[in-house]
Amino acid sequence: MHGNCIYALSISPCFVSLKLMSYSVSTAGVAKCNNKYFIAKRKPGKIIGNLWEFPGGKTEKGELPEEGLAREFREEFNVNIKVNNMLCSGLFKHNEKIYKLIAFKIDILSEIFELTEHTEYVWADEADLKKYQFPESDIIIVNHLLNNGY
Repeated sequence: MHGNCIYALSISPCFVSLKLMSYSVSTAGVAKCNNKYFIAKRKPGKIIGNLWEFPGGKTEKGELPEEGLAREFREEFNVNIKVNNMLCSGLFKHNEKIYKLIAFKIDILSEIFELTEHTEYVWADEADLKKYQFPESDIIIVNHLLNNGY
């Protein structure tokens, strides 16, 4: 892997080929408080509408993943966050495009949320995470939390 590219080596009996696949970076913030995780439900009618997520979004050109995550939380909840270390990462596909999800541990620095892209939010127990319907990208995070913890 180099930059925002993944090199895939394909070997067959007749030839070896190297395919270059590019990807965009998407981030997610995982906040934990009193053994509960912050998740929010997307508004209906939009991409991943009516699904629960660990909020975040795509990074913009020239933006570090941590900067993009902080921007997304300001835009979607009008809150500031402290971005801590990376929790997990993985690849997922959406609309035939490949994304690299980078999930960070975060601290939310406010108790008041203004929902602009979501209809509701909850602090969910780890044991209850399987009860919520998440998009493919966030299943990476749920599986990590259930198998490896925070």
